[in-house]
Amino acid sequence: MQELVDNIVAAMKVGRHADALNMARTLVQSFPYDEGALSLLALGEQNAGDMLTARNLLLGLTRDHPETWQHWNNLGNVQRLLGDLKSAGDAYQRAFALHQESPRLRANLGLLHLNLGDFAQARDQLCAACVMQGAEPGMRIWAAVACHACADDQTARLLVQGWPEWSGTSDEAMLELGWLLYQLGDISAGESILSTEFQDETIRMRATARRVLALERLNRLDEAGELIARMSDPARIADLQAKMETLHAMALIASRKKDYVAARSFYESALALEVPPRYQQTLYFGLARVCDQMDDAAAAMDALQHAHADAIVEYTAEEKARLAGTGLLSLLDPGYEATAGAAGDAVDAPTEADSPVFVVGFPRSGTTLLEQMLAAHPAFASADEQPMVQRMLERLREQGVDYPSALADLTAEQCAMLREVYWQEAANTVERPAGVRLVDKHPLNFLALPLIRRIFPQAPLIFCVRHPCDSILSSYMQNFRDPRLAAECTSIARLADLYQRLTERWINDSKLYPSKILVCRHEDLVTDPEQQLRRIGEFLGIDDTSAMLNFSEHARARGFIGTPSYAQVVQGLNADAMGRWERYRAWLEPSLPVLAPIIDHWGYTA
Repeated sequence: MQELVDNIVAAMKVGRHADALNMARTLVQSFPYDEGALSLLALGEQNAGDMLTARNLLLGLTRDHPETWQHWNNLGNVQRLLGDLKSAGDAYQRAFALHQESPRLRANLGLLHLNLGDFAQARDQLCAACVMQGAEPGMRIWAAVACHACADDQTARLLVQGWPEWSGTSDEAMLELGWLLYQLGDISAGESILSTEFQDETIRMRATARRVLALERLNRLDEAGELIARMSDPARIADLQAKMETLHAMALIASRKKDYVAARSFYESALALEVPPRYQQTLYFGLARVCDQMDDAAAAMDALQHAHADAIVEYTAEEKARLAGTGLLSLLDPGYEATAGAAGDAVDAPTEADSPVFVVGFPRSGTTLLEQMLAAHPAFASADEQPMVQRMLERLREQGVDYPSALADLTAEQCAMLREVYWQEAANTVERPAGVRLVDKHPLNFLALPLIRRIFPQAPLIFCVRHPCDSILSSYMQNFRDPRLAAECTSIARLADLYQRLTERWINDSKLYPSKILVCRHEDLVTDPEQQLRRIGEFLGIDDTSAMLNFSEHARARGFIGTPSYAQVVQGLNADAMGRWERYRAWLEPSLPVLAPIIDHWGYTA
């Protein structure tokens, strides 16, 4: 018996699932009531894709051996793969009550929360599993995936450091690692992993779909189309996860090719599979964008209501509360409102030429377009929305500095230290030759204007403005990773309230620190780019801004653009989205009284 058991385990380890299953069936024929034999058979059926048979076997094992936590854990795995997340959670909790020292069990709980879209809980459970005795390298991958979903890219990168040295990592974990590295900007490593000839056919199909998503993200649409042509017909794919990911890839490329009828069909077919919330949200946002392009406003808003589903909203709100006091949006709290002189006098400050150019504004207000225009000029290099200002705020908190009231008390040494923190973070993303100025585009950096003026008092700051209704609508349609921002974008009413508070803060702070500020209206930049770029060039001391008009070519050559507007900026200027909100007036109408003073302040009409 032991020799056969060893052979089954060995076959499973190398992915010979059919051989392992046949041997497990032979084993159970000889030992039909043996707990270990039945457990191996259940695992064999699971690996071979017969989840229903695996579940029935495990239900019997948990009934006959309720004190064996491994059976409950395995039952939870199968229920999770079947999409029955509630039953999976019940099984994991039974296992956890029996045994709390297993890193694999804690990791499985984390994976359950990941599927539910509860990314904060997933991160906590998976990170805890990583530091437990007996933790496997693959757990670090899943923990990094959860951290990335929470917009914590710094921790995600730390978790997967040294991954080439790991062994014994499952194909599925490597699949997730490849996709994660793509999203973190390590394109070559991500491509290398996803191009691997995985032993599991299902994983190979999913890897191809992820490569399509990655190539679309890099604006390499011809290559993505070639992969699509080689993909299996979704109707012939038995595995639901592989089918869903294939349909998603096809929908995305059809949308980029403006075949919106096909894209909508693919998205709707994928959603009909009843995939976990983790994937549903992305699919619903994609469907909403396609319906918007088809001028079907009602269908777009219906898809967005599903995207902002109650469960997702609840998890996002919990994470927002957990992170109270951190992040840029926390600076909207009245306790962080600056008063005259809060920043203090400049101490050994760098010149304008040695300071960043800050591009800020409300979310979805055209900051990415302006960033790419500036980056197309040889005098500038952009950092692609990185948390340099956030890192300075974190260092202040670590040192117990009361922000913003104690900014004036910072010494020259402390200011120099904060500049070093800023430039070190920037160096992680962008290389700047001597004399090239950094463009720091992060819309909500304006909430830290007192800090910016204390550390970089000579830095030029361009504030981007767009019609408030267009900005709000676009934000509602966006799947933001930052949980604090995502929580504010779950309804038009909440966004209107956020927009009002952001405007009030900007008006207050820009009066306190009015120097070196230029307001740029998105609509003016789109309709009269030459004039507006000359105006911006004059503000920045650039005589010839003609290179900035070639921003779309520069963006295509750049490849990875880490903001939601990555697809738009490679297409050139397009006025189609101007006034789009009018098609959604019925949904925005209740918020217009709140927005009316802001609309008037910026010179727009409603």
